[in-house]
Amino acid sequence: MQNFMSRSLNTRLLSLTLCGLTSSFAIATPTAQANRLETFVYDLTDSTIAFSLKNDIEPKGTVINNPTRIVIDLPGIIYQGPTVRRRVGRGVQSVRVGQVDANTTRMVVELSPEVTLNPQDLRLKSSQPGRWTMKLPQSIAAIDLNSVSNFVLPITGAAISSGFGWRVHPITGERRLHKGVDFAAPTGAPIFAAADGIVTYAGWTNDGYGNVVELRHDNGAVTLYAHTNKVYVSKGQVINRGQAIAEVGSTGRSTGPHLHFEIQPDGRTAVDPMDYLQLRQVTLDLASNSFKD
Repeated sequence: MQNFMSRSLNTRLLSLTLCGLTSSFAIATPTAQANRLETFVYDLTDSTIAFSLKNDIEPKGTVINNPTRIVIDLPGIIYQGPTVRRRVGRGVQSVRVGQVDANTTRMVVELSPEVTLNPQDLRLKSSQPGRWTMKLPQSIAAIDLNSVSNFVLPITGAAISSGFGWRVHPITGERRLHKGVDFAAPTGAPIFAAADGIVTYAGWTNDGYGNVVELRHDNGAVTLYAHTNKVYVSKGQVINRGQAIAEVGSTGRSTGPHLHFEIQPDGRTAVDPMDYLQLRQVTLDLASNSFKD
């Protein structure tokens, strides 16, 4: 295991170690308990990880193989909230943030099994206090950038506030399957068709989804757009991919404005939309605890 750190006047560089078990490479500078992780961003286009802290510390980084993961521990950083995991794509499959112990926040970047990493090629870089970045090999981003998807994101500039999977419903308190992905966005933000299709339903529903638009696509798949404030289309209308079909709202059973988006490949069964969408950026806004469903 190699372990070293180099510094310059304007930039700090921290190397990552390679290990079968989690282990760190640097001793953190002591910080106040009020310190916190504020944002975590993965940018697919630039193949870059970036995160910001309220106060500065020196992270500890590890690369773990089988499967390949980049683990970054933040000693002295308090994260109050449940562990957050977001699906990304095929190269970077997911990012995860949570509290590993009472005094450490852990960030994990989970990579495709086909990806191998040399820790010597990875550096955490800090050009100003509390701001860190790390460039991943472009070959990782290329796995997703070169893939072809029939579906585009139904909304721009929005963070994912709740992913697909089993959860406790924020209003009913029941444990149930969340059949789509929620994108947090302000009321009135435009919602776009994820693919060419025909409107099979447009209007109010009594199942908690509020105002809904449902599109059926040429391959038999169905996409659903729920909790909308206004609907721009009508049943039977032919829609082009990227066309505005509604605007974000908080109708039905909802705790705040957002888009609930579903994909049903067979026209009946909802699956994780992140298996079909290509995200260019994943942003976790941790300071504001904005993960509302």
